[in-house]
Amino acid sequence: MNLKRTCFFCAEEISGKKSMEHIIPDSLLKKMGIKEVSVSGNRTTQYSRIKVPAHSSCNSEFGSRFEDSVIDLLEDADALYDLICKEEDSISLDYRPSESVTAILTTWLSKIYYGMFYDDYLKSDNTEWREICGDLISDPNFDLVRKSYKNGYGFQLPSSLYAFKTLNEEFDLNTIVHPSTILLKVGSITLILCICDGFLTKNYLNGDSLRNLRSWVSAEDRINRDFPSHKLALSEILALRHCIPKSPSFSFSDNQIINMSLLTMVSNPDEVYKIDAGRLSEIRAQILREFGIQQKCS
Repeated sequence: MNLKRTCFFCAEEISGKKSMEHIIPDSLLKKMGIKEVSVSGNRTTQYSRIKVPAHSSCNSEFGSRFEDSVIDLLEDADALYDLICKEEDSISLDYRPSESVTAILTTWLSKIYYGMFYDDYLKSDNTEWREICGDLISDPNFDLVRKSYKNGYGFQLPSSLYAFKTLNEEFDLNTIVHPSTILLKVGSITLILCICDGFLTKNYLNGDSLRNLRSWVSAEDRINRDFPSHKLALSEILALRHCIPKSPSFSFSDNQIINMSLLTMVSNPDEVYKIDAGRLSEIRAQILREFGIQQKCS
């Protein structure tokens, strides 16, 4: 398959004139004053140059259905944060088209995540990094993401979305290969999406535990405004994802996607799927070191 002539959104061949979809729209880059730098593998480029091939119709549909809405939502970070918090308690096994803020953001962040690896696969000269990117965009979950989009569910699979607020308004963007995760910090709001995790992370990190994490991030933020407190949240979420003793699972039939990730046949799921606290602590410390952050305890 010639990926340069394959639509990023629907996975079908582009027989006529192709368009190039900006992974991060220029309008957002300009409006938010986002720095024009991206580093992956051994390649440095500008965010405005990260583009993927697409049918003009798919490109236009995505922009009108999702991207325009996201840009409007980002205009008021406080209101957006409140909307996400109101929606975050719901977990559904069935996967239906949704106009919720969570669904819109999940679709948009999934597009950025896969789009950046797709662009790198097409343009990077680093053989090892291209192999990593190739594995991601050939993964069955990415195929399901595209089928989901074609069938009106959005460019997404069930994924755990989190929002955090900080005093620091510096832009930040991180894509994590494993476990598949994206962090996008725009202004005072940080969005973290656990890509295609089937809500497994959300099943563990919710309610009081999530409120405690947000309080911890806010406390560190108040102590030192220049401290990357949003990466404390990312470290905690990544460590948790590493330690969840279950893998995402999805079923696709009759144009319907079923999230099988939360189903269990064991008689004592609380014990079987319990998080190992010692391993969680070790992985958290390792991730914090990788981010250049001294060990902190929540």
